Amino acid sequence: METIIVKPKDAEQAKEILGLLRRMKVKAEVYPDRTKEQILDSIEQGAKEVAEYLKGKRKLRNAKDFLNEL
Repeated sequence: METIIVKPKDAEQAKEILGLLRRMKVKAEVYPDRTKEQILDSIEQGAKEVAEYLKGKRKLRNAKDFLNEL
């Protein structure tokens, strides 16, 4: 099975493509693009968490514990 990534040029084209996929009974997942602000906010939040860890205000979980939760 292959994964195909489609980048429609506008909302109308996206709607048409999704309609076609539904009629063909093809599973489609839509992931909206993140804005520049959302990306920068995410990076800033990560930097704050690292700073808290370095100051001893936050404990980190090891990867094994994290994966066991999944």
